[in-house]
Amino acid sequence: MRYGGGIPTYLGLSPNSRMNFAVPGVFASDQNIPGNRRGDFASALLQIEPNGTAPLLALSSGMESADAADTVITWFEENHLSGRAQVTAAGGVNSAAIQVTLVDASFIIPGTIMLAEATGEFVFVEAVVGNTITIDRGFAETVAQAIANSAFLQRIGTAFEEGSARPIGMAQLGYPRFNYMQIFRNAWDVTGTARRIEFYTGDVVAKNKADCGRFHAEDIEKSILYSRKSLGMRNGKPYRTMDGVLVQLVTNIQVEAGSVAWTDIQSFLQGIYTRNIKGKPNERMAFIGNTALGVINYIALKQSFMMIEPGVTEMGIKVMKWMTPFGDISLMTHPLMVESPLWTKELYVLHPGAMRTRWLRRTTPDTYDQDGRRAGVDADFGVLTSEMCVEYKAEVTGGKFTGIDTAGAKLT
Repeated sequence: MRYGGGIPTYLGLSPNSRMNFAVPGVFASDQNIPGNRRGDFASALLQIEPNGTAPLLALSSGMESADAADTVITWFEENHLSGRAQVTAAGGVNSAAIQVTLVDASFIIPGTIMLAEATGEFVFVEAVVGNTITIDRGFAETVAQAIANSAFLQRIGTAFEEGSARPIGMAQLGYPRFNYMQIFRNAWDVTGTARRIEFYTGDVVAKNKADCGRFHAEDIEKSILYSRKSLGMRNGKPYRTMDGVLVQLVTNIQVEAGSVAWTDIQSFLQGIYTRNIKGKPNERMAFIGNTALGVINYIALKQSFMMIEPGVTEMGIKVMKWMTPFGDISLMTHPLMVESPLWTKELYVLHPGAMRTRWLRRTTPDTYDQDGRRAGVDADFGVLTSEMCVEYKAEVTGGKFTGIDTAGAKLT
């Protein structure tokens, strides 16, 4: 083993080297920051973390949680039926026709009054067979007009005569959604020799355990956001991965191919605030990357007027809250989005009441160094294990806006 300049050259570092590296496997006595041992010259440990206004576990810590009893969880959802029915692409009729074919007529019964949105004509539903309705045209003194292909009819209400027979009963059935439990495991390992050496950064075992916990939390947080559902076999045993929150969002997805304008974001938020969860406040939380945040602030700057006078020492705009007629959004920069060039251009708007973590096994430390039990290995070690997934109910209450990297033109 050769030494030079006071630093062991087997570490592959020069005295002026600055590196950040992970140590796989068992942490040994020679795997530390050069100069960190008390027997060497003093050194300080500086951990550089991605910046952000939201803590790393802002997403998962703010969620409701519940235990689970299986590796697959299922929940049912019901969306409010707006009563809006679309005419099929080839289902348009002239002003005299009395039968119209809809894409879905399952929520319509005889006695329903409907409005042709494009023309203002009211029609009265006399009969329903499958998705074809028989109607009385020009109802309530309106004028019968042609109903175009793909036009919409809006349910207004029902009307029945005196002494009428019982109407057909209707019930709304929810649709099932499911997710898989995912197992997360992270380990810490310290050799007996490394444990006996004194370091300026403190107890090496505690440091190693803390790193293990941080890695474990980060794995869970990233999976809650970005994971995708899968099943498979490894080493003859099954494994599962879950769908993260963003995969579960399918309705309010906006991908920006060009520059982003003020109206683009307001339209995006309007779609999100259109629906709410019964019994929950109509509030949202928003995570954003630095690039997207810069674009929003630049949009605000382009829509504003700034006056600079002598003596002014501050200039600029800092927007961390977007106020719209539909609702206000507080923007939080998430550390995982800030440090990644893939996610720094994205905006995630989520309903805090829609998310819930489900745990088959809550985070459990397994230590093998108690009472001198080391299984014949000259090291202390332990494992953190969690088995959980996330559910996002009422996904229409959330949304994802990607590609926010250029501000559009000023409104005229």
